[in-house]
Amino acid sequence: MEKLETTTLFTGVEHIGIKALDMETAIRFYIEVLGFKFSHRIKPGEVELAFLELGGTVVELVEVVDGRRFEDGVVNHLALRVVDIFKAIEHLKQHQVEVPSSEPMDIGEGRYNFFFRGPSGEKLELYQG
Repeated sequence: MEKLETTTLFTGVEHIGIKALDMETAIRFYIEVLGFKFSHRIKPGEVELAFLELGGTVVELVEVVDGRRFEDGVVNHLALRVVDIFKAIEHLKQHQVEVPSSEPMDIGEGRYNFFFRGPSGEKLELYQG
């Protein structure tokens, strides 16, 4: 029963967030050197994000601001795609995962995200979109 619930909640890796000290240099590197395809850029808050894709894997470049270079490491976070973010948050709570709040953040157009920490302090994100 538990395994079925998990496989219906978590459906895949949405993206991997990587810090970018210089956004333009990082974008060029991923495109020109590694063969990624540029998807889009957004600035939902104080930092700009750029999304690139290769073979079905999405990398989200996270702009570094205010000297906060590596507070969460160079690989900033792993985002997991979920079908129901509210149920996924409840699932985390049932498994004694410490969550910073009970509500996901509405990021517009029916999309939500929710950040939490894994057992070693790694930054993880739930994404529903």
